[in-house]
Amino acid sequence: MKKIYLCTSWKMNMSVIESMAYAKRLNDFVKEVIPADSMIEIYIFPDFLSLYPISKVLSKSSVRFGAQDCFWEDAGPYTGEVSPRSLKAIGCSYVMAGHPERVSSFKEDVTIINNKVKAILRNNMTPTLFVVEKEKKHEIKDTCNLLEEQLFPMLEGIDEKELNRIVIFYEPSWAIGTSSAAPVDHTRSIIAALREAIDKEYGLGAGARQIFMYGGGVSLESARSIMELDNIDGIGMGKAALNFDFFAGALKAAVEIEKKLKK
Repeated sequence: MKKIYLCTSWKMNMSVIESMAYAKRLNDFVKEVIPADSMIEIYIFPDFLSLYPISKVLSKSSVRFGAQDCFWEDAGPYTGEVSPRSLKAIGCSYVMAGHPERVSSFKEDVTIINNKVKAILRNNMTPTLFVVEKEKKHEIKDTCNLLEEQLFPMLEGIDEKELNRIVIFYEPSWAIGTSSAAPVDHTRSIIAALREAIDKEYGLGAGARQIFMYGGGVSLESARSIMELDNIDGIGMGKAALNFDFFAGALKAAVEIEKKLKK
């Protein structure tokens, strides 16, 4: 039975107080709604200022947390940067690398992203890496060729064992920031093709073991449909999940899906 992953990134939208309140409410909700034997993994990406206080709120929780970015060195004269080693020390489980907003706004290139992925792995955290479909093409093959051209340079020097420690987010940019997810059949085809591409690059079976998540505009209905896909592992939410009730609704849907899978 597959494990379902759900996460939300708050970007730069909540104060420390608001973030702590959300984390506490989420922790209480998870204790109440998620069964003790559930394999659902839930994690959040607050801003940097909120990470340490949230580490205290979630110290005994099954809810995990991570950082929206990090530097690629553990220490040194890098004014204004945040060390992956320090993130690990406060309990971060996940760190984003190559988020499309950092690529567009801060001009992060493939080399920077690759170095960050390696730094996150080196510090025993899980990188969340992004591949972005900038426009919906008529042929799935054409789209996948472009996604492969993005993905594999970011994985340069990473072996199969390390690869399967990475969460790969598929994001159709034409759906990000909206409430209209990519069509489910389209998402299924993209993920299937990416798994095949990983098999060709890393060996048969590597693609099946890879964790893939969907990121982009969703409604509760489309979130459920995506989580029900047999070849995707979970879903990440941004703007919509700033509303706690929306994220809670997605978690309830995940619990219902998991119950069906157990039957």
